[in-house]
Amino acid sequence: MFNIQAEPRSTGVKAKHLRQQGLIPGCVYGADIDKSIPLQIAESEIKKLLKTKTEGGKVSLRLDGKKTDVLLREISRHPVNRKIEHISFQRIKGDETVNNAAQIVLVNKDKIPLFVNQIIFSIPYRSPASKIIEKIEIDLEGMHEGGSIKVNDLDIAGDEDIELMIDPESLVISIS
Repeated sequence: MFNIQAEPRSTGVKAKHLRQQGLIPGCVYGADIDKSIPLQIAESEIKKLLKTKTEGGKVSLRLDGKKTDVLLREISRHPVNRKIEHISFQRIKGDETVNNAAQIVLVNKDKIPLFVNQIIFSIPYRSPASKIIEKIEIDLEGMHEGGSIKVNDLDIAGDEDIELMIDPESLVISIS
């Protein structure tokens, strides 16, 4: 699990001022938190985080010397320059049930000389925090023209602890 260090943020400091100092404002919220906790994280830490995690990824966050498990919930970017402006985390505890989405990653796409039409890019689901799936890899090697993969064909559909929040008959990819 990826570890990230955060510091509490004073609510009087403007977000623009933080970003000029190389810090990104953010917050942590959760079912057991009455009011979201404002925080700040070094931009370099967030860039490292985003090399391995996407939204919905499980992260270990250290804040005020305390370590807690969180889900990376939202990354807000500037509409023009795409710089990160804000980041949000959801605290997860024990085996509470959480809504999440597993990102679909296509493997060996370059090994088939056909057009791959990806219809769905993530699979939304509900599961216990201990069963979080961050990504689903689909190996395309050996697939032929006219082939397709539906949500039903993925391992996530067969897990009894996971409730899909999408029609299992939905088409994920088709090959033409």
